[in-house]
Amino acid sequence: MDSWWSWIGAILFTDLGYYWFHRASHEINLFWAAHQVHHSSEEFNLSVALRQSVVSHLGAWVFYLPMAVVGFTPVTFLVHHQFNLLYQFWIHTSLIKNLGPLEWVLNTPSHHRAHHGRNPLYIDINYGGVFIIWDRLFGTFQVEDPAEPAYYGLVGKLQSHNALYVQIVRLKEIWRRIGTHTNLPDKISAALKGPRWRPGLPFFGLLQRHIPLRDKEKNPEVMYNPSIPVWMMVYATLHFSAVLPYFFAMLARYEHEGSWTVTQVAITFAHVGLSLSFVGSVLDKRWWIPAAETLRCGALSALFTSLPGFSAGEQDPMLVHAMLALFVASMCFWPIYALSQAKRKVT
Repeated sequence: MDSWWSWIGAILFTDLGYYWFHRASHEINLFWAAHQVHHSSEEFNLSVALRQSVVSHLGAWVFYLPMAVVGFTPVTFLVHHQFNLLYQFWIHTSLIKNLGPLEWVLNTPSHHRAHHGRNPLYIDINYGGVFIIWDRLFGTFQVEDPAEPAYYGLVGKLQSHNALYVQIVRLKEIWRRIGTHTNLPDKISAALKGPRWRPGLPFFGLLQRHIPLRDKEKNPEVMYNPSIPVWMMVYATLHFSAVLPYFFAMLARYEHEGSWTVTQVAITFAHVGLSLSFVGSVLDKRWWIPAAETLRCGALSALFTSLPGFSAGEQDPMLVHAMLALFVASMCFWPIYALSQAKRKVT
């Protein structure tokens, strides 16, 4: 597989496999439960490329199996799969408009903006990774219409910055739909047919591509942007930053000293997941945050040196002291804040 034509073939086969995996991730409800995390942002910039589900690629291998049958080696596939994903990073931007003739062949920022739109015109289109030729061949291509700017995010309006909630919200909805059906075929269909499917409808459900202008004027698009004070933004930024050293400690252990135990990894993932969930909920101004953050920061203060990667001597002392001071100060702050808010309501 060292000839030039084998590399060209690997590029094309990898992208074709990605096309069908990506299409399935939109057109099969259970796959969409993972992929919707990537589409949940109402912004469109390079950071959206990194917004991924923790299980987004669990079923992807099925769509790349034909490459093994044809004769591509695992190493060849892995190299080209990484190239494919790296290419897709830069197309998550609103700054680059039109690339002229390249728009006919490549997946471009323009095509991908349309793909991320929640407008009915843009739903379930432009699935290619590097090339847009597959969409043109299989009837899923839609050009970005200047008269129809894309509104980003989910059709159902997520309205949350809670990272854990974003990961499970669609699974929760699928479970609810399964519970509403009385017969087994409909229960299976609720998970394995399209996200818009309902009993009596086609496999993918129904979609009205064009909405009259008067209907759009009655229901203007409004981004989820809760008004929060500056101190909350600073708090969320500091505590998001305080989560990163735990994750980096785990990566460093893998790279230099061998892997952690299953228990250590589980503790780190639970801590990181809950912390990101709570920090996101601070930005949502949830009523339960004062109690939750008091408990979280209190637990981190008490167990600080017991957490994986932060036992004696494993981290820079200045970082350790700064993080511990942040957790202790936050633990003391939230009860005072809650009491002040309660007094304000009374008066």
